[in-house]
Amino acid sequence: MKYSCYIIDDEPLAIRVIEEYIKQFSEFVVAGTSTDPVRGFEELKATGVDLLFLDIEMPGLTGLDLIRSLEKQPEVIVTTAYREYAAEGFELNLLDYLVKPIPFPRFVKAIDRFLDSQNTGPQSEEADHMFVRADRKSIRLDFNSVLYIQGVKDYVKIVTTGKNIITKMSVGQIEEELPDDRFMRVHKSYIVSRDKVTAITNHDIELGDIEIPIGRTYKEAVQQVFGT
Repeated sequence: MKYSCYIIDDEPLAIRVIEEYIKQFSEFVVAGTSTDPVRGFEELKATGVDLLFLDIEMPGLTGLDLIRSLEKQPEVIVTTAYREYAAEGFELNLLDYLVKPIPFPRFVKAIDRFLDSQNTGPQSEEADHMFVRADRKSIRLDFNSVLYIQGVKDYVKIVTTGKNIITKMSVGQIEEELPDDRFMRVHKSYIVSRDKVTAITNHDIELGDIEIPIGRTYKEAVQQVFGT
């Protein structure tokens, strides 16, 4: 899925910086930019976007006034050189507040917050995918493709039928995001996809030719779930 975004800032250099940052994320497309907040406001009313990057101190119309005037407000990330508007900005339900000059790692956190807002809360029973961060982008992870997940220090390796994905999460963190009717933790370092299990022994779970160890503290739960 592609998300459209718009940038309003009276400084052309600031717009270019944000555009360069956005290019690092394949999920986003820049629908437009404007150094004139009034023109930007009119374009937003006409087209609508998913995400707005917005300066505050601008001639003619401030960023906060622009937000208040929009009938349909997209998610908004403020980009400003002034910290003092933060409290007022968050009263307007802003997604994030970035202070210039914006370090790229801080920008990434704001993008992650937006993506989280589009996939809020634990995955519902109907959900068939989630997004994980890897290679400086958010990658769609289809649950049907997952074989197992292995914890490796501060990362997890997600093994799918097509490729492996390495993302900076703990096993516990990703376990909370996965639907428990489709996945099960069987070891402190392993989560398996239930419907990919082909055999179970006293010591391991088999996914075809792949053998996953069963942790001692998880053995009883495995037996209950699979009726062994």
